Amino acid sequence: MRSGLSQGGLISPVLFSLYVNDMPSPSHHVELAFYADDMAIIATSRKPTLLVSYLESYLNDLQRWLSEWRIAINVSKSSAIIFERAGRTFIQPRPVTLFGEPIQWVETTRYQGVTLDKRLNWSPHMDQVRKKTAQMMCMLGPLLNSK
Repeated sequence: MRSGLSQGGLISPVLFSLYVNDMPSPSHHVELAFYADDMAIIATSRKPTLLVSYLESYLNDLQRWLSEWRIAINVSKSSAIIFERAGRTFIQPRPVTLFGEPIQWVETTRYQGVTLDKRLNWSPHMDQVRKKTAQMMCMLGPLLNSK
């Protein structure tokens, strides 16, 4: 390992916090949400074209910072979603990129174990929980029903 932190080390969370402390500050239309080494970039606007330009602007700053600190990002694990009000529908905006790779626009995404859809309904999350519960019950069934 040339740079970075060992995963699971006792001091790793503190060192990671110090490491990312000088990340580029977002503009007034962009906010960051951190949890451990997970980050969500939240851009707000009533117009999708402005939203994309705010997001692109911050991603450009972030890309420079990541390159400077030699931090690798798995762009294929990244996704973008537009949360919209009921009754409003947006056409899919032009793609945004990080390190030349497009970030996929999606209808649903998972963040911190919660499935979010573009309307912020609980249905996709509850479907996921039901599915996982059914899988666990199938695995436990033979153990619970054995004599």
